[in-house]
Amino acid sequence: MLRIQRVEPNKTLALSRVNSLLERVFSVAASLIGLQTFTNALTQFSTHSLNPFWFWLNLSFMGGAHLLIVYLVWIHGDGRFGFMALTLSTVFALVTWSFQLGNGTLNPGEQPWIWWSVGLAGIASVGGFSVFLSGFFLVILPAMWFLLQISDIGLAVPPLLALQDASFSFLFSAVLSGFVWVLRYESSKVDEANDNANIAAIDLARADAILRERDRVDALVHDSVLTTLLVAAKAEDQSAETQAQQLAETAIQKLITADALLNTDESISVSSLFSALEVAIQRQSEIVSVEIESSTDHRVPGEVADAVTESTLQALANALNHAGATAIVQVFLKGTSKGFKIVIKDNGRGFRPSRVPKNRLGLKLSIVGRVQAVGGKVFIDSKIGTGTNVIIEWSAP
Repeated sequence: MLRIQRVEPNKTLALSRVNSLLERVFSVAASLIGLQTFTNALTQFSTHSLNPFWFWLNLSFMGGAHLLIVYLVWIHGDGRFGFMALTLSTVFALVTWSFQLGNGTLNPGEQPWIWWSVGLAGIASVGGFSVFLSGFFLVILPAMWFLLQISDIGLAVPPLLALQDASFSFLFSAVLSGFVWVLRYESSKVDEANDNANIAAIDLARADAILRERDRVDALVHDSVLTTLLVAAKAEDQSAETQAQQLAETAIQKLITADALLNTDESISVSSLFSALEVAIQRQSEIVSVEIESSTDHRVPGEVADAVTESTLQALANALNHAGATAIVQVFLKGTSKGFKIVIKDNGRGFRPSRVPKNRLGLKLSIVGRVQAVGGKVFIDSKIGTGTNVIIEWSAP
């Protein structure tokens, strides 16, 4: 049977997509709120005697955090460090507000300019820190704002009014953060379900490959033994007996070879791999056409068969999920002189491989990484509007 050497499945595909969407939405909202924050900050600086050093230091930290979020989310693909920077810069601004205000005072009813970032920083902490730390910041930021308001360095707001203000900030950030946590949890459950389905398809393909390999070897042995018996039964002279003896020796050798093939956990033939893949693909989607251009009896190591099966099914799942409802998806299986070539092709939306963010692990780990780990190659050819070709190649050393 095949040796099971499973590559650790990618369990963050849906989660990474949800995170990417949430990060982009947040970056846009944070930019708009940031503009309002900076406008209020400059207004207060021009109308009040705020300490220039502490004012510009805090404004630079907070502005840099906003710019970092935009860069990391839209260019790098992972805004975690930007969210951390926004949270910490807001905490720093709250702690150092007394240095900004100095001996000055704000007008009655006027809020310190950092008010706009308190709730925003709480939400940002969810994207930058662990659940425990983000929960800490969700509580500590409104608490710091409450203490600031009732102190002499704030506006000496009545405690009840300050509590209402801080509670609003907490509820605003907590509700949105809870929404983010729920989406993340549900996405992780989707990933888990997809992984289980993928593993089941791989196991079915593996079992089918074993059965087909056994049938192929059994047929080969049956033909050899049957031929030997027929010749031996009709042997009437020394020459015929010699021929029967030679055929018997050949049949015995094939029996030994067959026993080794059936009991080894190292390899299967390319033809058995292709047959198993065809069945697995049809189980995954009946609308996908599979064409076996040619197959051979070259042996394929068990770990190669496992990795290629997983990668092919993952590439097929990507095509079915992202090519579009009207796209035509095809799979071509072709044996080569030393191995095989598999092409997963669709005429759907397409994408730019060079623009795939680094945190998108579907291509990197589930397809490219798995095939490369067993000595294979993966080529991805895709353009916007023209579809995608994923080519998997493997050749024996």
